[in-house]
Order: sequence, then structure tokens, then C-alpha cells
Amino acid sequence: MPQQINLFNPAFLDQRGRLTLKTALMGWLAVALLSVAFAGYAGMRNRQLAQQERELAAKVTAAQAEMQRLAGQVANRKQDPLITADIARLESEIKGRDEVMAVLKGGALGDTRGFSEHLRAFARQSFEGVWLTGLHIAATGKDVALEGRALRAEQVPVPDPADKSGGRSPYIEFRLATSSDTPAAKAAVR
Repeated sequence: MPQQINLFNPAFLDQRGRLTLKTALMGWLAVALLSVAFAGYAGMRNRQLAQQERELAAKVTAAQAEMQRLAGQVANRKQDPLITADIARLESEIKGRDEVMAVLKGGALGDTRGFSEHLRAFARQSFEGVWLTGLHIAATGKDVALEGRALRAEQVPVPDPADKSGGRSPYIEFRLATSSDTPAAKAAVR
């Protein structure tokens, strides 16, 4: 026999009641109270901010007046001629030092490390039957002249033999030199 199942349960029905006048008035009253409280707080905060604005505007006005007073004092000051002269002198010294540094860094004066590298190179070399009698290095280090003697002419590249004894000597005197176009270098090599 078929059994009938009733799935309707009155407990699941919407139990909300209708909006009554009393609950509506209570809601409107709560909203009104919150609005009045917020408006009161906003008005109080507005008054505080307006007071702060007035105080800051007064401070700005005072600062601008002080700035104008100080600007007038600065404009009325006369420059001390001694300080002006010192500034000009120091700027001239700085310019001169900058020019000297530019010359030194540019290498126009030659090797600023001295002659030690030239002498170190000669100290490392040794040739049997050749000896130096003179070494001239120009101030720039670019022009070098060597004077010496050798037992045989083939030991010296392109020798310029000088026979000062008038006869046959047991050695050959030579002079080797680099050439430069500057007059100061030519004078230093000679």
C-alpha cells in the first residue's frame, strides 16, 4: 500500500512579522540620534581646525614679516672690501693650481716620476767590451744622450767614432742621442 509522505513543516515558514509603526519609529529615531551626534562631532572638529588655521596664518604672516625685515638688512649691508679681495685672490690661486694640475696630468712636462726608470734600465744591461762615460737626460725625460767607449765598432749601433789621440786607439768613442723638436730638449742634450 502506498504511503503518503507530507514534506510540509510549518516550522520552516517565514516567521518575520510585518514592519510595525513602533519599530519604524525606533529605527528613524536611532538614525536621527546618530546623525545629530556625527554633526556635533563634525562641527566641533571644524571649529578646532578653523582655530588651527587662524594660528598658522598668524605664524605665516609673522614669518613673512621677519623675512622681509632680514632681506632689508641684507640689502643694506655693504660688502667688506678685504673679504672681496681675499675671495678674488683665492679664486686666482685655485685657477693657477688647476692649470698646474692640468699640465702635470697632461704629461707636457714629460715623465713626472723622475729619471729612476732610465737608470734602472741601464743597470739591468751589461755588454762585454762596452762602457759608458756619460749619460745626459733632458728635463722632460724624452731626450737621452749616451756617451761611451767600445772595443769594437760593431758593438754599438751606428757609431760615430772619434779618434782624439791622433793615432789608433784600442777603443772607439761613441755618442748616441735621441732628437727632439723642442729647443729646450736640444739644449739639454748638447
